[in-house]
Amino acid sequence: MSSYQVIARKWRPGVFDEVVGQAHVTKTLRNAIASGRIAHAYLFSGPRGVGKTTAARILSKCLNCSEGPTADPCNECPSCRGVALGSSVDVIEIDGASNNGVENVREISESVRYVPSDGKYKVYIIDEVHMLSMAAFNALLKTLEEPPPHAVFIFATTEVHKIPATILSRCQRFDFKRIPFRAIQARLVEIAGREGIKFEDKALYLIAREADGSMRDSQSLLEQALAFSGGELREADVAEALGLMARTVLYELSEAVIGKDTGACLNIVEKVYNFGYDFKKALSDLLEHVRDLAVLKATGESALLDLPDSEIERLRAISERVGHERLQMIFTVLSKGYEEVSRSAHPRYALEMALLTEAHLDELEPLGSVMERLESLALRLGPGPGPVPGAGSIPSAPKPAAERSGGPLPWKKEGQNEARPVEKAKAASDSLPEKRGAGADGDGAPDNKPKTCPETDGPIGFLSRRKPELRELLKDAALELQDGIVNISAGARTGARLSVNREALEACLGEFYGRPVSVRINGVAAGAHSAKKDTDPVVKDALRILGGRIIEDRRRTNV
Repeated sequence: MSSYQVIARKWRPGVFDEVVGQAHVTKTLRNAIASGRIAHAYLFSGPRGVGKTTAARILSKCLNCSEGPTADPCNECPSCRGVALGSSVDVIEIDGASNNGVENVREISESVRYVPSDGKYKVYIIDEVHMLSMAAFNALLKTLEEPPPHAVFIFATTEVHKIPATILSRCQRFDFKRIPFRAIQARLVEIAGREGIKFEDKALYLIAREADGSMRDSQSLLEQALAFSGGELREADVAEALGLMARTVLYELSEAVIGKDTGACLNIVEKVYNFGYDFKKALSDLLEHVRDLAVLKATGESALLDLPDSEIERLRAISERVGHERLQMIFTVLSKGYEEVSRSAHPRYALEMALLTEAHLDELEPLGSVMERLESLALRLGPGPGPVPGAGSIPSAPKPAAERSGGPLPWKKEGQNEARPVEKAKAASDSLPEKRGAGADGDGAPDNKPKTCPETDGPIGFLSRRKPELRELLKDAALELQDGIVNISAGARTGARLSVNREALEACLGEFYGRPVSVRINGVAAGAHSAKKDTDPVVKDALRILGGRIIEDRRRTNV
């Protein structure tokens, strides 16, 4: 009774033309054989199930075929059949994981000296060669560097970084690539057709997608799905057999997130939980789905998407309902959620919170659009009153009340030549006739007694509006204008801070009074200590060495 042969073995390539997705390797090997440039050592590296061992066996057939060496072995001669069945005495396959000691390498070194029995070459295929010990690698070095002319070594590994550089330098290295999704799907369609299997395109799509670039994995999954479905491949059967989340769930989930339907999001998570899907894998699939949406939204092309044609239209319809900026934000939130699901003791809750966060994301508007709207609004409102206070220059201010109205200032009587601040609020001053009459004598000469101005209309209020940063300092200060000098009385610490802003104060007060004024703070005018500072040897040395200038003298004798 003949034993059943699984699909992965039955449909293993027998010639280079049948190897899928590795044209850069097969072309080089075919040309090398045709030109007689056969190396004594080859190293095949790459992911699992992409054809490394298969290529090694085909190369062995090419070298020992009765018609060869030839790039197209006949697969009919005793040598080719022996290699296919694993019974050839001239092609020795060794598992590096179980034969990784020095004694195993010594056996190879002893046997390599004998000529081949039937073929022209003695070929040693060492699979998973990275599992050899360092001592075994060292024992192999001499043989690998100067082997007999009839010996060829072929190494295969998935972890080339573990192989010593001394071995790598003695081999021709070929890096096998991950097989493209479309190539795997096409191969599965070919196998299913030749096996007489009825199938749905989406079923083979799921298998090819789950294989993740490995042809052998795809064929093993196909075998498993056939055993479950009973000979006919349907998408639902494949998803259930392989424990995969149905593609429809991804579309329902993305539509719920984009539509901000939090209830639907939680119901879908409940469905995923009841089916027993892995939350980490489900979120990984959703990340890939959002990436497909973003790519289709950005390019409008489906060439970069590994999706069946039946899904492209639905994906395009979803992408039209969401902006590119929001898709990027959703992907960012999902990526963070994936990390939390991976390490959380309660992955379901972490997934739910990530989906709820996504569902509450608002559609983002491009910054350029926002700036255009602001500029349009500014044009409609017209020019503003001037620069923002404190932005580096003293803003222009409205003229004093007297100049705007053409009449006298509220605190200035007829016949007075200049305005004077009053010490109390204007309402309190107006209630005292004797105080109001004391402001001037018969010829209009100004009274030198200080009067504070109302906080809202006087110089303090004006300064507070023009220099908001000085409002707290000025609220307890008193101002008096006398002979073009504004005396400001304040506490010692407040006076020191006001001294830093003396120039700004003089400019603002000049605008208020309509004439240039100087400021004296606590009896100290600008430049009052300049002579002392200039003659102070310490200050002079500091200015000379550091090349600076005096901005403020905060010594307690000055406040």
